[in-house]
Amino acid sequence: MRARIYLVLFLLLVVIAGSAYACGEAMRVREVVVLGCEVKDPAVVADLASIANEESIFKIKFKEVRRKINADPYFEVQSIRYVFPDKLRISVNERRASAVINHLGSIIVVDETGYILEVLGRLDNLTLPVISGLRLTDGYEVGQKVTSSQENQLDALYAILAQLRAQNATQLISEINLDAISDLWMTTVSGYEVRLGNFENMENKVRWLRAVEPILVSEGYQGGIITVSTGKNASFLPAEGGGAQPIDPMAPGVGSEPGSQEPTDTPPPQDTPAPDATPAPSDSPEPTDAPQA
Repeated sequence: MRARIYLVLFLLLVVIAGSAYACGEAMRVREVVVLGCEVKDPAVVADLASIANEESIFKIKFKEVRRKINADPYFEVQSIRYVFPDKLRISVNERRASAVINHLGSIIVVDETGYILEVLGRLDNLTLPVISGLRLTDGYEVGQKVTSSQENQLDALYAILAQLRAQNATQLISEINLDAISDLWMTTVSGYEVRLGNFENMENKVRWLRAVEPILVSEGYQGGIITVSTGKNASFLPAEGGGAQPIDPMAPGVGSEPGSQEPTDTPPPQDTPAPDATPAPSDSPEPTDAPQA
């Protein structure tokens, strides 16, 4: 009887060991799927993760994978999950370069929150707005936020950069001047000076700029001042002189006779936001850093 019991236990252990081996062989990562990249190639994140092909899910250290990816200032891991039978899904927040700061010969590349992405020796081919007038303190380094001796300068910077990105208008601007918080101004790539006033109501101010700048370009104006300081209307002072002219982008013929239009207190219609290019999975539970069968 005892021998029979031992035999049953032995067979049970063989079955358990065989099942564990089969499970381990099946749960191997053969594909890394990256979600959240808008500009950079998702393959960059996969390379940072350093997951070997056919690597067992039980050997992957999720904290270590997260650390490797987060070491690149352009990425922040949101979640890592195993998707049966052979996928590892990594969701990231991609930081995007929004502006540069020229400080003591160094070119500091930041996102819209002031997070430092790179410190370069020269501008090279970067086509980002240059921040001027910022009273930057020393001690900046990649992976940290810029600091200023005048805190409200940073509030103004974040408000401007956030709206430029949200309204896809970053490429319109060549310079953002923060010297006077109550009299902020920008320069467009097309050569216009944009008077913003303070940093309140920045959403409507950027919307007005986007609405009127193409009109002025299409009418051939060379330089001048666009004023959107109230956030309720826009006016234009040509470089060749004359009085400031109110601009209503909704009025017919505004480009040909800008001075004949009365200002309006209604902002231009909002653009329809573009759909998210990186949709979250809809057929799976909330992401987790733990492997799931």
